[in-house]
Amino acid sequence: MKIIVACSGGPDSMALLDQLRKKDYAICVAHVNYHQRPTANRDERIVKEYCDQYHLEFRSIAPQWIHRGNFQAWARHVRYDFFFSCAKEMGTTDIYVAHQLDDVLETYIFQKQNHRIPQVYGLASISYQHGFRIIRPLLQYTKMELRQYCDDNSIPYGIDESNLTDHYTRNVIRHHVLDGYTKEQKQALLQEINEQNEKLQKKRLWAQKQISSLHWLDDPEAWFILDVYLYEQTHKHFAKKFLMDMVKQLHGPCVIDLGAYELERWQDQLYCMKKEMIQPMHLNQIEYGDFQGFSLRTSGTKIESVNIKPSDFPITIRLVQPGDQIHMRFGTKKVSRFFVDWKIPHLIRKRWLVIENCHNQVIFVPKIGCDINHYSAKPNVFMVQYTLLKENAK
Repeated sequence: MKIIVACSGGPDSMALLDQLRKKDYAICVAHVNYHQRPTANRDERIVKEYCDQYHLEFRSIAPQWIHRGNFQAWARHVRYDFFFSCAKEMGTTDIYVAHQLDDVLETYIFQKQNHRIPQVYGLASISYQHGFRIIRPLLQYTKMELRQYCDDNSIPYGIDESNLTDHYTRNVIRHHVLDGYTKEQKQALLQEINEQNEKLQKKRLWAQKQISSLHWLDDPEAWFILDVYLYEQTHKHFAKKFLMDMVKQLHGPCVIDLGAYELERWQDQLYCMKKEMIQPMHLNQIEYGDFQGFSLRTSGTKIESVNIKPSDFPITIRLVQPGDQIHMRFGTKKVSRFFVDWKIPHLIRKRWLVIENCHNQVIFVPKIGCDINHYSAKPNVFMVQYTLLKENAK
């Protein structure tokens, strides 16, 4: 079985690597050297020498930080992108990381300070990102136990000196909160995390049952219900204050910018869609296949069909524009008028595609059909637009 093992060279990840090596896995070790501390090259050398000793595949990158924004957030993004890239090349979905019990407690305290409802309190033993499994098999071990494992088994490791400072929030939590906890207090905190996760799961199941209508907008827990809905759509949680502000806006028709997504209340439904930069596509001949957001096929339904003539080329497949109109059997009608008549949400309207011929005439609109001069009992192409197939409404 092929797996990716994220390894920094510290005691946690070296213990993880050694334990996994003793099992029947085909391992690719992924290391990121940010060159942000004097011992960074030492840690990379520790990992590489271990891999050389046991004939494990070793991959590393040395990304350059441009000194803008939050380094920790940037570093996390870079390393997980690297892990995903390694997994794709290896043909696996499993990525092992060395989070341990102390990380669970630190994360929980950080989550409470952050005032966001997470998907899980602490850390999950398995989570999913972009189709990959992030596996954390060491959550029952403390940092000291993993260091002891390395010492007992003569496993080399390096100590990250930046963890000894209070430069990062997690270090402050570790040094000024958790380091003062007894073993019993840590166990009590772990029990609290388990109880909170049980409550959170029950509350989330309740919220999912409320989403089908918008009656919940007047519920005191409307912000939580909205967060559950948005996580299903975006795989991201939002701050409580922002969610409460959105609930106020959603009492009437609106479009809300969520960064990479947009949220719209239209009629009595919510629509959440990812922002996409769809560039016009020019074709000198019919090309069957899948493209960005649509496909051109050799067969399909009547409403998907159009007969494109040689005199139409080059054709352009683009987003609908103000003023676009199409000549149908009953006369010429603006595409925007169809949207109004059919009560199409604005988020979907601005993602709608059309086919335009070389004479600047719209000859086909998905879900509407082709113009009267391009209808045929034997059409030569069928167009399907994916964003119009799936319902994003709740």
